[in-house]
Amino acid sequence: MPTTFAMIAVAAGSASALVYASLLTASPAAFLLAYLAQLPLFAVGLWMGTGAVALASMAGIVVTFVAGGFVFALIYAVVNAAPVLVLVRQSLLWRPAAGGGPGDVEWYPPGGLVTALLGLTAALFAGVAISFAGQPGGLEGTIETFIVETFRRLRGPAGLQIANLEEFAAQIARLFAGIVAVSWMIMTLVNGILGQALVRRAGVNRRPSPQMADIELPGWLMGLTAIFAAGSFLDGFGGFASRNMMAILVAIYALAGLGIVHALVRNLNWRGMALGAVYGSVIVFGWPIVVLAVLGLIEPYANLKARGPKGSPPVT
Repeated sequence: MPTTFAMIAVAAGSASALVYASLLTASPAAFLLAYLAQLPLFAVGLWMGTGAVALASMAGIVVTFVAGGFVFALIYAVVNAAPVLVLVRQSLLWRPAAGGGPGDVEWYPPGGLVTALLGLTAALFAGVAISFAGQPGGLEGTIETFIVETFRRLRGPAGLQIANLEEFAAQIARLFAGIVAVSWMIMTLVNGILGQALVRRAGVNRRPSPQMADIELPGWLMGLTAIFAAGSFLDGFGGFASRNMMAILVAIYALAGLGIVHALVRNLNWRGMALGAVYGSVIVFGWPIVVLAVLGLIEPYANLKARGPKGSPPVT
């Protein structure tokens, strides 16, 4: 790797670490800023390749170790650096296009990237659950205790009052880990999209930007979903893990559903307005994500993408 590129990679990793290290200030704004810690890593990786993002990650780990110690650096490595390294590597995979001419290539598909993101999210959830296995009640019990203690601190003459606090905390704890995992997954996805947009805007992208409309989930995911759906009725850790994995899978199928919406409107003049309405309804109301997940779930049987308007996309 040229020296200049190596210096840029180190600078990007350091910038990522400094953004993440803002959490040490405990400022509310720092929690929002830390969501962008992956962006410099994605940008340098999608520009200069896997070697560059590996070097950037090592620089980021060193900086976070100096700033916050071993545990802080380990969390940075697991939550930010390692997932970006995996996703950049996968996104830059290619092979000669079947039946294509010289120079025609086939890039790693968007559905494969979404599946890789699912695998990373599930691995992160499993790792956290295992790390709390020795605590009373495991991860679910730890979350429940945390919620109870947090709301008790908020109680007071002008504070928050909740009847049956323990029962309330138990209900929240049932899906809290899955919701956090989905939040992390969305954070990673958004940073990856922004990173690709930056390098594409600069004209240094290695691959074309993946299209939402091209997301195709593997068939085996349906069987996995059925297993976790059945497991969600169990008691104990099996039920807890299944319920939270179902929350993650709903988000994955919702991404596939968004891909269907993109495919259905991509040849329409008013596609921007339609997509804005869909994304806006998800952000404002939340429940449309379930509709999108159902669309993604039935797509292999309904073939909804093929029912969209035909023809070339309008010129913009």
